[in-house]
Amino acid sequence: MKSNNNGQLTIALSQALSRVKTSSFTDCEITSCTLDPKRSTKNGLFVCAETDAEAALAAIRDATNAGASVAVASSALESALSSRSDVLKGVQTVFVEDPREAYGNAVHALRGYPGRKLRLIGISGSAGKTSLSYVIGGVLAEAGMRVGLIGSLGVYDGKKLSPTLETTPEPERLAELLATMVENGCECAIIEASSVALAEGRLAGLELDAACLTNIRRDHLDYHGSVDAYRRAKMKLFSYLKENGVAICNVDDRVTAAALHMIDRPTLTVGVQPTVCSVSGTPVERQSGEQTFYVVAGSDAAPIRTTIIGKEHIYNCLEAAALAVSWKIDMKTIARGVERVAFIPGRMERVDCGQPFAVYLDRANSPDSLAAALETARSVALGSVYCVLCAPNDGDHTKRPLMGRAAETGAEFVAITRGNLAESQTIESFDELRRGFEKPDAVQIIPDRKSAIIWALSRASVDDAVVIVGQDVSSLDSINEFFVPDRQFVRNWLYENQTSAESFWFN
Repeated sequence: MKSNNNGQLTIALSQALSRVKTSSFTDCEITSCTLDPKRSTKNGLFVCAETDAEAALAAIRDATNAGASVAVASSALESALSSRSDVLKGVQTVFVEDPREAYGNAVHALRGYPGRKLRLIGISGSAGKTSLSYVIGGVLAEAGMRVGLIGSLGVYDGKKLSPTLETTPEPERLAELLATMVENGCECAIIEASSVALAEGRLAGLELDAACLTNIRRDHLDYHGSVDAYRRAKMKLFSYLKENGVAICNVDDRVTAAALHMIDRPTLTVGVQPTVCSVSGTPVERQSGEQTFYVVAGSDAAPIRTTIIGKEHIYNCLEAAALAVSWKIDMKTIARGVERVAFIPGRMERVDCGQPFAVYLDRANSPDSLAAALETARSVALGSVYCVLCAPNDGDHTKRPLMGRAAETGAEFVAITRGNLAESQTIESFDELRRGFEKPDAVQIIPDRKSAIIWALSRASVDDAVVIVGQDVSSLDSINEFFVPDRQFVRNWLYENQTSAESFWFN
């Protein structure tokens, strides 16, 4: 990387495409890289993601008019585009197998490959990505490292936490965030990788030191089209590992276990005993507000007490421990690091205001994650389980009846309410959820979310459990005209409507 006469940073085209198999080209200096033809700049590199020849020609024409000197296009279009010298005149066209991989490499190269200055951890899975990222962050922080985080709950750049619109940003934004983390003194960065991001090559240009897979179930079929395509996207995570990078997998998940042969890097496995694996866990005790388990890695072991409950959380702790062990972090530090993560927003997040029953907020957005949340609540509830359910705001409607079935199976009482769907889609989502119930007439339909939450809280009694499902959807306060997050609304209601749970020797 160097500067031109105008002080603008430039790199050689050969550097931008150094990790990509290309057609022959003449090396030159480029100053920028973009997927948007209208954002192209003088001496810039335009990467064309179009798969149709005519659409690609139109995009390249626009990019050339905007100043681009090089265009990258799919090798599948080479024969069709090569014959159109009238359009390609004035721009050097390079053909590659995967334009998005070329784009990722180029934008990171233009930033000086900030990811190479960090230890990178990629995390994927149908459920548990965010929870695992928080636990790993806790362990690494306990080991004295400054850790950056990119995921569904926001971006932590080493100094501040900022909201984000998507779990895994596009490569240009990803490179920018990693560069900021380096400037802020981070030594590691944890990146949540969604299946969509992996399918679109958003991690291109990065080399991971570790790749963690929590589980593979079914999700986002509206995007991937089939379960097989979804699983292939998840397994693509391991293609970004360095040669000496480590893969970490939960072998209690049967789909993941069956796919281990596809990973060609050193692999550590985790599971709950009696599974044979690298790092195992043994549950000891679980209550409504904490659980205890042993972690065993070879001849080393340690008890861990965490205020986050559920078997899924044990798996996350085991994967974090496996990563730490591979990085030579001792078991005592691992245990302290896990225990310092007191809660994770929306992941079986407990709301405790002295009420005689358990209340949890959970972002379950799939049948499996909902079933796991309700199973966890069932394990600590001596009484009944109440579920306040809403449909996830995504395009995969096939899972909604399955979520209804999971709710009916896991809870005695279910109320269906509106989440963050558009009002026009609310009735449709109710019908799709109810379709999964064997006894749909027993389900409460309460469109107003606050009313649905109050329905569950006001009926729950001693030793019951209430699970409120949704992406922390805010409820409108009709009096003060402002939005109140679910957790705050629940706390306010409990403090105002529950008698004190304090117990003395005389009562």
